[in-house]
Amino acid sequence: MFVTQKRLLKWGLCLNVIYLFFHFLFIPDGFTLLNISITSLLLLSVFCIGTLCIIKFKQLKKIPITIRTIIYLLFFWSIITIIRGFSLNLQDWVTNFGNVFMGLAWLTPFTLILGFKIENWNILFKTISLGFALTIFACFLIPFTYVNEEWIWLLRPINFILLVAFYKYNSKQKFYFYLALMAYLIISFLGERRLEFLYLIITLSFILMDKIIKLNFKKVIIRYIFLVFLLLVFVIFTFGYEYISIIISTVVEFQDTRTFLFADFFLDLNFSEKLFGKGSLGTYFSEFIEHTRNYTINNLKKRWWGDEPTRITIEVGYLQMILKGGFIMFFLHISIYIYAAYVAIFKSKNKFIKRLGYYILIITIISLVEFRPAFTPTFILLWMAIGTVLSKKYREMDNSQIKNIIKI
Repeated sequence: MFVTQKRLLKWGLCLNVIYLFFHFLFIPDGFTLLNISITSLLLLSVFCIGTLCIIKFKQLKKIPITIRTIIYLLFFWSIITIIRGFSLNLQDWVTNFGNVFMGLAWLTPFTLILGFKIENWNILFKTISLGFALTIFACFLIPFTYVNEEWIWLLRPINFILLVAFYKYNSKQKFYFYLALMAYLIISFLGERRLEFLYLIITLSFILMDKIIKLNFKKVIIRYIFLVFLLLVFVIFTFGYEYISIIISTVVEFQDTRTFLFADFFLDLNFSEKLFGKGSLGTYFSEFIEHTRNYTINNLKKRWWGDEPTRITIEVGYLQMILKGGFIMFFLHISIYIYAAYVAIFKSKNKFIKRLGYYILIITIISLVEFRPAFTPTFILLWMAIGTVLSKKYREMDNSQIKNIIKI
């Protein structure tokens, strides 16, 4: 049977969704037949999507040379980051290529190539629906299983759908969406995922702004959002996250769970590690977690329930980039994010591209507090969106032309 590129993409995306579904239900760990079978779904997904990206690699020549050069550098540095995680230890290979946060996370930027063909979004919307359906079904299993962090991965595209597709839904599609939204809220509540509620609020705020604010004033507001974000990045990586936390706490009461992450992280890394990172299997040591663990075990005489002090991942998206690939990885990512969001919002003539720009900007902002890169739908959507908005041809289309291509 001849495998078309369309079918290859469909298989790759569906395998990723099915892998995540089994992953959060069974939490594979160790060399059992079940765990190997589940992880093989992820590797097959990477193979299908990766093969298609290689076939279409020459399409990068269609975008401006400046941003194309940055993308080439990101691809190169991502491969270097993965290679630095190589060892002769079998467990390291399993971790590096059987975990969505490790080596595979740095392959996700290559999926921007898929965004150069706007028709691919038709396949992606169907894949998102599959993820919603599986998670809605999984909600009926909640009384019999454990709700972990991974449960939310297939439902985060709720925010993407709200931005770019919901306004086109018919009544039947909206009913199905509301079921998925209900599952999203339930799992966020049960898993105490405060970030998901913040994500949803930011998404709704952008939609509200887009609907009620006049065009010129809207552009002014978004420019201020860009400027405030860049200021926050500068302050956080010079004065420290604690400085921002103190300012926020004077305005509104909130529970700070990020200052210790930034403090421990930068305390553990030397100058070279901050610049180049530690590779895809790089770790850092958290003094805060070590002290808390010792206090819990020695003083409270209780069993330790938290993370190990030596951590292979960190919750904050930008810190994860720095841990694995250093500030080089961080600056390459953020340069592409900001450029793509800017041209989508300010240089496009249709609603679809502008909304993709909003999505890129939201992920750019939230990565300051969470959203570590991973080979999951959230970041496949992000990089495909970047690929699509970088195409001048798509930015110059009007709404009717986009509507004829993308069938939601």
